[in-house]
Amino acid sequence: MDTKALQKWLGEPRVQLIEAVRDGVVQQVTALKAGGIDFYGYAILPGEPHDLKSLVAVANTEADIAVPPTDKLYRYYRYGVDEWKHWEYEEFAVANGLIGREIEQLRSMHTKGEDDFQMDEFEVAHANVLLDAILQGLEAAKAGNAFGTADPFLVIWISDSGHGIMAESVRRLNSPTIVREFMQEFS
Repeated sequence: MDTKALQKWLGEPRVQLIEAVRDGVVQQVTALKAGGIDFYGYAILPGEPHDLKSLVAVANTEADIAVPPTDKLYRYYRYGVDEWKHWEYEEFAVANGLIGREIEQLRSMHTKGEDDFQMDEFEVAHANVLLDAILQGLEAAKAGNAFGTADPFLVIWISDSGHGIMAESVRRLNSPTIVREFMQEFS
């Protein structure tokens, strides 16, 4: 394994992936709006860091929240993406293809024992590079006015996880009030 070449490759920007995520978000948001879904929250689920395969988008409306605002679990249901209603598995075909090629490239450059199931430093770095590119794509969609005048709750969500990308995405994509509410529930 050529570690210098691998490190160089890991340091390269993932411009195509960022653009593909941005375009997928725009496509998804357009479809939601065309379908009359007035959502307050939008998330991208990339899977587990050790098994990034495909992106899924999910949105939720105020009417979809399972409990009233006075319920002590309201913030959980409001910001807990696993409880949301509008799941979309098809909007990120281009981004998913790029992620697949990224994984194959990593496998071609990185060797490891068959019985070694722990992520090593290169696999962790690669997962972080991909997660950051996904976040940059969502940021680009927001900056490009994909959500119009709405200012929805946005997050990169990894189910049953405390992965840092979740808090980082909330901080980078949302107002201080939303960040505080989310952190009170999920940190």
